[in-house]
Amino acid sequence: MEKKEYLNEEEYLQNAKKLKTIGLIVLVVGLVLLFASIIMIICGFLGFGKTFGSGFEAIDSGNMNINSSRMFNGVFGGFGLIAIGSLLSMIGFAASAVGVGLLIWAHQREITAFTTQQVMPVAQEGIDKMTPTVSNAAGSLAKSISKGVAEGKKEAEVDKDIL
Repeated sequence: MEKKEYLNEEEYLQNAKKLKTIGLIVLVVGLVLLFASIIMIICGFLGFGKTFGSGFEAIDSGNMNINSSRMFNGVFGGFGLIAIGSLLSMIGFAASAVGVGLLIWAHQREITAFTTQQVMPVAQEGIDKMTPTVSNAAGSLAKSISKGVAEGKKEAEVDKDIL
């Protein structure tokens, strides 16, 4: 059975490059879908306004037969654009979120290295300041343990002598 090495730098770099590429593609597709959905929703709302405006003109003129079919198609055309735009916006938002998540995941190593570089001097300073306190406490603890062991030996000798 072949033993697989998990900490292989070349394999890591290949996988990270693939993940970054996939994340970028998904992010771009999501942003394009979001942009298209915004345009569709705006066009749908503008279509509603024009349709109802022409409908009111038809009512004012009394010529309902000519514009009623145009008004009916316009309302459902506008509604259709809004519905499709809303659906695309949900898909686009989800794709954008997945793309951003993949990119963050692909850059996790760099993010962790940066965080470590930021925290390390502070942690090192804290360790330097805590070391004397911890060593004093450890010394006191060791003395107490030694004292307890010595007392235990003395008590054991006294008990031996009594028996």
